[in-house]
Amino acid sequence: MRLLLLTIFVTLPILASELVVVGLIPTRYLDTKSKSKALVGYVHIKDKVIVDIDRGNITSIKKKFPNVRMIVAKTGKKYDYLYPGLIDLHNHTKQNNLSVWSSAKGQFKNRFEWRAWSIYKYSVSGNMNPWIGYGKPVTCGAFRWSEMQAMVLGTTYLQGPSSCVRGFGVHQVEDNNSYISNKERIQAPTDLVIPADMTFVWDELRPLIKAGKSYGEALAQKINEHCDIPGVTGESVFDREMIKVFKDKKKLVASCTKGKLHRKFIRYVYWIHGSIAGKLDYIKEGKGALIAHLSEGRRDDYYNQKEFEVAEMLGFLAPHINYVHGVGISDVHLKKMGKHGMGIIWSLYSNLLLYGQTLDIKKARDASVILSLGSDWLPTGSRGILEEAKLAAAYVDKDLEGKGLKKIFTDLELYKMLTENPAKMINHWDIDIEKKEHGIGRLVKGAMGTLIAVANKSSDPYTSLVRKAYAEDVNLVVIDGEPLYGSESNIKQAGISTYETLPAYYEELNKIATDDTFKILPEKGATKAKKQAHLEYMAKTVASMDLKSQDNCGFKEKKAFVHQNSFKDNSSSDLDKFQAATGLNLDRFHDIHKLMAVGMLSQSRNRNEPSKGKSEYAVLEFPSLYSCNEQSYMDRLFSFILPGSSNDEFENNKANHASVRDAEGHGRVPKKMAEDYAP
Repeated sequence: MRLLLLTIFVTLPILASELVVVGLIPTRYLDTKSKSKALVGYVHIKDKVIVDIDRGNITSIKKKFPNVRMIVAKTGKKYDYLYPGLIDLHNHTKQNNLSVWSSAKGQFKNRFEWRAWSIYKYSVSGNMNPWIGYGKPVTCGAFRWSEMQAMVLGTTYLQGPSSCVRGFGVHQVEDNNSYISNKERIQAPTDLVIPADMTFVWDELRPLIKAGKSYGEALAQKINEHCDIPGVTGESVFDREMIKVFKDKKKLVASCTKGKLHRKFIRYVYWIHGSIAGKLDYIKEGKGALIAHLSEGRRDDYYNQKEFEVAEMLGFLAPHINYVHGVGISDVHLKKMGKHGMGIIWSLYSNLLLYGQTLDIKKARDASVILSLGSDWLPTGSRGILEEAKLAAAYVDKDLEGKGLKKIFTDLELYKMLTENPAKMINHWDIDIEKKEHGIGRLVKGAMGTLIAVANKSSDPYTSLVRKAYAEDVNLVVIDGEPLYGSESNIKQAGISTYETLPAYYEELNKIATDDTFKILPEKGATKAKKQAHLEYMAKTVASMDLKSQDNCGFKEKKAFVHQNSFKDNSSSDLDKFQAATGLNLDRFHDIHKLMAVGMLSQSRNRNEPSKGKSEYAVLEFPSLYSCNEQSYMDRLFSFILPGSSNDEFENNKANHASVRDAEGHGRVPKKMAEDYAP
């Protein structure tokens, strides 16, 4: 008896690091010659990595793993499909607690036009500021909300500038801790080409580069023409010590007195070049990946067509460089991208909402450019790439330009844009167990043990996910071998009893939008301590409210979000102190919801500062985590493109593009940019 007890005591902690998930596995991940598209089998995960995957019946699987945690993923009598966790390579995570921008009607020429429009600033900045800067708890809440928004739609790797997310929820693409790998951290700047500062490259360096000089040689020539700085050559401009010299603005100005300087010469040399040099050095090693916005707007916008030329002049043609949107990239340049193994992240909904046009995906595919999907952000996009895939499928079916898209972009091809393509783009596809490279985007031995189980809605596993699966159907999310979220029955199978049930929505919080209980803290003169005190006052008040959560989704089974404990071992952390002071635990969805809602509904400039905001743009309802709780969002997204109909928002926006622009007075920004980048 003592021996048996000792055996149990020793074995259980070891087995706790293991998990077996049983379900329908697409046969592309199985070593089989079966003609079936999917077979019942198991995925065995240990120490964050898939150690075995095989077909088998439930009896044999249970016999093989008698003492290992096991989840048999089923919806009713049907086994769920098992897929690698989805990868979203384009997101702006801080603003995802806003609703989709109603003023976006496909009217803009490029991204700089709407960014400069006052209505956009009221709609986004006017609702995010100043409360989003009230301290770390708010920042944490915003980023964690984005992670959960992605999670409930099956995304397990989310790109986007984030902090305070490690140890909570899904993985951040840019975080090296998201992978077992020796590769460099993924770089994901918002913009690569800064139009206001790159006029120097266009005006001064372009003629030299066209004549055969490299970027470094052209820059060195211009510096030597204007400055007395010893040792400047095409090679030395990239040296760290030389870049330090350039970054001393005062000395640079004093040294550069020969001839007439381009108006952006000084700024480019001291401020921009160092960043460009750093990125070029980074991609030269071949151990990382770069994601950057490029050519976002309409295909026919003159400036939009020029951004790739600037990027090419700077030297950004290499594998694992990926451009977000890329709508204005020409056929010739797409071929260059394909030749160099580069990728484009297709954010269809955002493109069509803002510009009424999107990437020519056929030409990109024909040029061998790697394509993936990205959800962008909720103000002009979808909640996640599982929803984005539905729109992509509708766009393919509609094929308005008559390119034969449906034959090319099959459901399997669209599925790859959610899984293996993005993994290849970010240089995390490789699997080499001896070198400790454990890739993502597929279910194979040696891959990271991150997967999802989704209800079986079609005999084709790719059709099932791409076209027919929604939030209700995401029944399990496993991160590195640990169940994070899913149907309550699946979480219980794993022996987990500490979780929150979802969907849940605190509709009562929307009353705050017209309630003066919370007074905005004046931004002018507000110290950090005052902001913290005001935040704690709001949080304590909302924590004490007797709120009842609603569920308008009507899922057949509740979802469970496993309790997170990201700061359990650090009692002095900001979040632990915040919980002690307010009662809100930002490791819990319900408390994140309360904090984010009270901030947005009561503290915005639109609500409280008429000199900076406008009350008509103030948020009156805090968005739900789930799309099914927000009918207006669902109606717009899923009727935006209607194959077989000419009366959808997509076609109406295309038809009204010019008239809306005229009515709203657009055009100044694109005209100025075209002048700045004239031939």
